[in-house]
Amino acid sequence: MDENKEILASENEAENTNTDTTAETTENTTVATEEPTESEDMSFAETELANENGETVPQPKKKRVLQLPIIIGIVIVVVAAITLFVIKGFFDTSIVGTWVESVDVTGNSSSADEASKIDVYYTFNSDNTLDYRIGSMVWNGTYTVSTDDSGNQTLAMTLNGNETSCNYSVSGNMFSGRTLELTTSTATNKVELKSGSEVKPELKVDKDFKADKKITGSWTYDNGYAKMTYKFNDDGTVEINQSDSLNVDGTYLIKDGTIIIKYYYTDEIEMDVAYSVEKDGLKLNDILYTKDDGSAKATTAAVTEAATEAATTSAK
Repeated sequence: MDENKEILASENEAENTNTDTTAETTENTTVATEEPTESEDMSFAETELANENGETVPQPKKKRVLQLPIIIGIVIVVVAAITLFVIKGFFDTSIVGTWVESVDVTGNSSSADEASKIDVYYTFNSDNTLDYRIGSMVWNGTYTVSTDDSGNQTLAMTLNGNETSCNYSVSGNMFSGRTLELTTSTATNKVELKSGSEVKPELKVDKDFKADKKITGSWTYDNGYAKMTYKFNDDGTVEINQSDSLNVDGTYLIKDGTIIIKYYYTDEIEMDVAYSVEKDGLKLNDILYTKDDGSAKATTAAVTEAATEAATTSAK
């Protein structure tokens, strides 16, 4: 009997121990459940509020609002862009840009009396330089504009050593087209140009073209008074510069001691240039040109002038 009492007592103690442990665990779990973490508190505070009856209601989400200075800045930029567009589109009286004049010329393709039209391009650059193009020839000059007390606008141009002056006015807009009207001071002559862009003639290299390394490169003649440069490219094109006032684009073909150059004015023009490769450079029509890349020693003014004088003498 005593042994049974001891066994029962042991079992009761074990049960009490387990019960106490379970109670403690349950109590701890309850405490952990009843005390939310800090992040849970923040989330709860953001989403719920208690009303007067103690019931929770959803908290309205906060809306992000653009700051007033940012809105004002955006409005200013938009208004400025619209204003600039309107002024440029409808009230632009500047002559800067390219203007096209359609000119009547006498054609030589079918009949000497046949009249045809070509486009002549005036490009007024913002740095007061002027490009005047006919075909593949471009003359470089300068221009100035002024307005007198009466509001008359004057355009002065210096081109190819010649100075001209005329009154001008700009009308139209970028949508319907702009017109530049040039008139003499007596208004006896009037020219109308339309705003546009340059259309360059297509340069076609001869199918028989073969490059010659002895000729390829840039060659210059300069006696201090006149300067001429020929640049023969290995793709069959040539660039000619005369005293930095005239530039000509064309093509060339080497044949039987002659360089055949083709370029465009009012029509296609062909120019034959006799050449020979010399120790000091390249002779073109008996004028000695020196290579610009430094591979050949620059000729002296005396040598250049002598070659020029010899050519002049032989021509007489």
